[in-house]
Amino acid sequence: MAADSTQLYRRLLQFLLPYKGRLSIAVACMVVLAACTAAMAWILKPVLDEALSGKNSELIYLIPLAVIVLYLVKGAAYFGQAYLMGYIGQRVIFDLRNLLYERLTAQSLNFFAHRKTGELLARLSYDVTLVQSAVSTAVTALMRDAISIVFLLGVVFVQDWLLALIAMLVFPAVIYPIARFGRKMRHATHDGQAAMGDLTSLLEETVGGIRVVKAFGMEDYERGRFRKFTGDFLRHQLRVFRVHALSFPIMELLAGFGIAGVLLYGGMRVASGETTAGTLVSFLAAVIMLYEPVKRLSRANNEIQQGLAAGERLFELLDEPISVADAAGAVALPPFHNAIKFEQVSLQYQGGDRPVLQAVNFSVAAGEVVALVGRSGAGKTSLVNLVPRFMDVTAGRVTIDGHDVRSVTQASLRSQIALVTQEIILFNDTILGNIAYGHDEIDMARVEAVARAANAHEFIEKLPQGYETMVGERGVILSGGQRQRLSLARALLKDAPILILDEATSALDSESERLVQQAIDRLMQDRTVLVIAHRLSTIRHADRIVVLDQGRLMEMGRHDELLAAGGLYAELYHLQFDSPSITPADTE
Repeated sequence: MAADSTQLYRRLLQFLLPYKGRLSIAVACMVVLAACTAAMAWILKPVLDEALSGKNSELIYLIPLAVIVLYLVKGAAYFGQAYLMGYIGQRVIFDLRNLLYERLTAQSLNFFAHRKTGELLARLSYDVTLVQSAVSTAVTALMRDAISIVFLLGVVFVQDWLLALIAMLVFPAVIYPIARFGRKMRHATHDGQAAMGDLTSLLEETVGGIRVVKAFGMEDYERGRFRKFTGDFLRHQLRVFRVHALSFPIMELLAGFGIAGVLLYGGMRVASGETTAGTLVSFLAAVIMLYEPVKRLSRANNEIQQGLAAGERLFELLDEPISVADAAGAVALPPFHNAIKFEQVSLQYQGGDRPVLQAVNFSVAAGEVVALVGRSGAGKTSLVNLVPRFMDVTAGRVTIDGHDVRSVTQASLRSQIALVTQEIILFNDTILGNIAYGHDEIDMARVEAVARAANAHEFIEKLPQGYETMVGERGVILSGGQRQRLSLARALLKDAPILILDEATSALDSESERLVQQAIDRLMQDRTVLVIAHRLSTIRHADRIVVLDQGRLMEMGRHDELLAAGGLYAELYHLQFDSPSITPADTE
């Protein structure tokens, strides 16, 4: 392996270190297994030369007993190394997946903005399995077969060192195909992993957007795309199988040359009386046994190369720096009581060509309701995402009661913030589990109280299992209004002093919007609120309205003041309500 491959493989093998005790026992079992295999070859010489020739008739009875004992010990040793290495391999998968998941959940929103969900899922499932083969199955083969080779070499050199050298002549020729097939395997596997990522991404997108696919009659189009990706994956897998299939006959052919050389030279020595037939047969058995682990080393190398290709992709994720992390010496944020301040805040996404926010400067006093308004893409959601540190500012700072949010622990910061978004996130759990998300102990009376306050209790009671009803993936069994009311109940139960509402009433029918708005009004009581509203009628009574455009703060004031000023807010307001069919009263 090249230097970078060796370094990569060493890093993969680090995952074996927590299990070095079991690994040591497994290696001991492998030594016993190899010794038994070599003993089986060694025992053929006395069988042929002494027992069967009649020189020592007692051996006829003793050798079968020895064979039984050898096979018993060999079987026990094989079970020990196979079970222990299988255990270690599964623990490596367990550790690696947990480490990857921990790393992914620690990343900021900026990290996920440029990555496909399906591709990340492929790394957590498909790639991790390939790594497991490299650090357990292949390691088992390498150690077991290397130990077997050492013992069998001992047998052949003790029996006839000259014949042993003839048999070994083919070994240098073995190195080239092993290395060449390994490189081909690694490239084919890397391409196959990329194809699997594309395949998983398409599947995730199609299942998530199946209503749109069906509504536009795009089933055949999506099937065509899926066939293309499965075809790409098939091609790469066939390359992998071709390498596997080619390595075996080539290694067999090389082994055949070695055995033929032994038979020719050894046969001539037996015919001339220089050695016995028993020695030659025992020697041949040892050589045949010796070539088997050598051939298996080629397969082990193929698995290692597949694991290295997977390891590269996994370490890409593990080595990705976490852009939002607790600072050294971060302190817990004291209970909020004064103000949230945006001080000359600027933000630019990684890889973006222009700032999303530019020198935004305003404050939100405790107990104040501040609405953020602007055209699509103005930077409203990006701005509120800075408060709970879903991402960090590029310049300037966000403070809560004078504490820069980057100087406090994320846990203490987010414990004081409740969030309700336009995209309602429910988990495939019970109604109760979704409302009490984040709570270790559940007070049923309190859950019901917040459900009533969120106008959710009535519809929950009508469900088949009430609060124990499973909502399905993303709350599929519920309507949009019902899902939104559950998310509001979840925010109410958290009872945080700071509330962020991101277009929480958009895309709802009139009745659902009325119920949701009532719940929002209750949720906003005695809290500091940052609200993003698409429907401007819902924020007419906000204490202040902040108007953003292309990342800049353009206007700020109360509803009536901004309308009278005739600026961007007035323009947006009239665009919504200057229609014969829509008036402000209709939307309240």
